[in-house]
Amino acid sequence: MRVLIVKMSALGDVLHTLPALTDAVKAIPNLEFDWICEEPFADIPRLHPNVNRVIPHGRLRWKKRRLAPSTLKEQFQYYSALRKQPYDAIIDAQGRIKSARVAWLARGPVYGLDRESATDRETRFFYETGFSASKKMNAVERVRLLFAKALNYELTGALDYGIDIAQLSPSYTEYQGAAVFFHGTTWASKHWPEHQWIALLKKAAAANMPVVLPWGNEQEKARADHLVAQASWGKVLPKMSIWELAGVCARATAAVGVDTGLMHMAAALNIPTVSIFGSTNVSLTGAMGGQVSNLQAQYDCSPCMHKQCPLLNQSISTPPCYDVLNADEVWRALIALQPRLVSSDK
Repeated sequence: MRVLIVKMSALGDVLHTLPALTDAVKAIPNLEFDWICEEPFADIPRLHPNVNRVIPHGRLRWKKRRLAPSTLKEQFQYYSALRKQPYDAIIDAQGRIKSARVAWLARGPVYGLDRESATDRETRFFYETGFSASKKMNAVERVRLLFAKALNYELTGALDYGIDIAQLSPSYTEYQGAAVFFHGTTWASKHWPEHQWIALLKKAAAANMPVVLPWGNEQEKARADHLVAQASWGKVLPKMSIWELAGVCARATAAVGVDTGLMHMAAALNIPTVSIFGSTNVSLTGAMGGQVSNLQAQYDCSPCMHKQCPLLNQSISTPPCYDVLNADEVWRALIALQPRLVSSDK
């Protein structure tokens, strides 16, 4: 049986789909998966040994020059090649118009979430069948349930991302055994204040805990440089691909991160991971893994789900929900997960 997965973005969302593959291959013999995702995230499906072929999609490039002849030609060639391969089932695991249209243009019956469960209700027009999965469920469990219903098997067993860590090259061995601090994210409201990161780095320094900080763009690199300089501790990683970062994470001692895809990757790799949630909801997108501590700010309006904190003004420069979810609390959670990092809680 050959199945096409359409889960296009973003990093964390693509990662959230991996356990569903593990469930499916345990339930159905001789199952083969191909996967369409956007080009920047193509390394994530490759983490799972049961993905036969990754088909990178150029949406992010194409939308910059939508009507350019070269773009239209590339799109025509892409979908013409896609339709040459028939599939027994096509699963839109994203529930967005952008993914549903891609799934519909492939060759085979398309399945996805029904109108009450999908993010975009209009996706129902592109599916042969839509299935129910409560929006109150964690994102990982929603995708697991969708796959079980679409491929007709009973959902059983513990969460398993199925990642073959052995395939990850031990590049950058000088960072092996460090803790990884994931400070970068998309929404302004998800950023943990810099003074909290600096305080956490100083605690790591007092405990002689090596720390590395990754970055994805120049703004994040500037922040990482600033944090390390202010704390006099930690190392800023060089520019890395997602695949290389996965190799660093797989050999890390622990991880701390805001609600971002790389934090979810650490959790998926079964690294002791502390996640920091203020504006977003742990119940819906909290990290899932064998060694995870999800921290939700205990504040009146948290989680607000706003990309920009509505409480900011001239006197309040950082989201106040993080005043109650500070470096002391994050440090305690980290040491509770990985007590061997320090001999005593300093």
